[in-house]
Amino acid sequence: MTGVAAVTDRGRVREGNQDRYLTTSAAGVTLLAVADGVGGEAGGDVASAAAVEALASTFEFTARDAPAALASALRSVNDAVVRATTESGHTTAASTLVAATVRGRQLAVANLGDSRAYIVRGGTARQITTDHSGELPSSITRFLGDPRGVAPDVFIEILRPRDRVVLCSDGLTRHVAPEEIASLVGGPPERAARALVDLANERGGQDNVTVVVYVSPLLVARNVAALILAGLVALVLVGAIAAMLAGGGIPAPAP
Repeated sequence: MTGVAAVTDRGRVREGNQDRYLTTSAAGVTLLAVADGVGGEAGGDVASAAAVEALASTFEFTARDAPAALASALRSVNDAVVRATTESGHTTAASTLVAATVRGRQLAVANLGDSRAYIVRGGTARQITTDHSGELPSSITRFLGDPRGVAPDVFIEILRPRDRVVLCSDGLTRHVAPEEIASLVGGPPERAARALVDLANERGGQDNVTVVVYVSPLLVARNVAALILAGLVALVLVGAIAAMLAGGGIPAPAP
């Protein structure tokens, strides 16, 4: 998929990688996600894997209202994570999730936990999501795997050509500041995602780190240019027809 890249790494401290990611598209919709097994606890990998697998299978790509479909999918994903962790014997395992859809210029983002989404525009990274964090360090108040059900936050943005959308686990944001994210995502998405992961590892890599980078295409600008060109052609044709009528080249309609 052009314009999208993802890189995941276990970091420099963890023995395994409990992060998972998703990049897929269908019916003109791009679906992206990052899931992070909570706290490195046993079964976190089961929860995060179930999260991205369930999201890919339950999200309704053909839905007219993508933000509503994304929120609905996350509620179904929670049920799938509860089932997976229960069946595996890891009943307390959980996962964060940040997910995004792109349809045309519309970006919809939903999240549970402290995995984040940023939009990078004009050299500035702006956090779209709000962390669901508790009072204790690294604690979260909303997560997948909650038997009580979930209430994801949903955010809507209108993309501009060349905007960058960055989804990441907290293994990135504990080491890399927003202004550094903005400075590193200007190139091709694969190189950008790798640069961010490498920087987090250079600074200690205290957690698994996963980054998804999406680059908004120039389709909007091209469509505008095409409309302008079509308008100019229409004006030229109207002018030519008017000139021919004035010169008698085409019989004028009877009054």
